[in-house]
Amino acid sequence: MKSLKYAVLASILSLSPAAAQHQAPKSQVQRIVDQLNLTPEQKAKADPFLEEDAKKVRALRDDSSLTPDDRKKKSAEIRKGTVAKLKPILTDDQWKQFEQLREERQKQGKNKKQ
Repeated sequence: MKSLKYAVLASILSLSPAAAQHQAPKSQVQRIVDQLNLTPEQKAKADPFLEEDAKKVRALRDDSSLTPDDRKKKSAEIRKGTVAKLKPILTDDQWKQFEQLREERQKQGKNKKQ
């Protein structure tokens, strides 16, 4: 009986927000897409390539053989490919919102550098 209680407790704890923190950080594009209120169908199409592309960008960050400039260029290429895959999935309104959010994000990044 004790082992059943521990098993139930362990399964409940694995569903807690603390367990969710072990997920990999989201990419810039993923954070923007999260704000677009995708339908379940859109999400099912986008999530696999968003996750894969985020993994590629994280791998670039860990690649010490790349110069900062090379890393930046390769990240931009990955992002460009991600956006190209994303555009056909979005509605016209979602695409406009995506572009607006991305522009705001770029402005924030430029303000931080100044």
